[in-house]
Amino acid sequence: MSNAFRNSLVRGGSLLAVSVLAGVAGCSSPNDVSFNSVKSDLTPELQGMAERPVDVDRNMAVVGNQNLRMFWGDLGRLFFFDEPSPLSPWTAINTGGQPQ
Repeated sequence: MSNAFRNSLVRGGSLLAVSVLAGVAGCSSPNDVSFNSVKSDLTPELQGMAERPVDVDRNMAVVGNQNLRMFWGDLGRLFFFDEPSPLSPWTAINTGGQPQ
């Protein structure tokens, strides 16, 4: 192994160790009220502009549920399952509870 390659490995390893230590040291405690700690995260309880992470998760769940139900409704209309076929000469009885 050449000296240049060995030196680059040592430098790379020391750089990795310094970055790991800096990352560990950068994790501040929740009781740290120094100016730099507060300045780095002014709104720690907010994820969006005005919502907490739990609010964002709830909204994502509600929207996902609505989109899935709308998808099934759209699929029913696409395949004409939302009303009986007009090809029959007899009137179909509505059993779905939806007004005609």
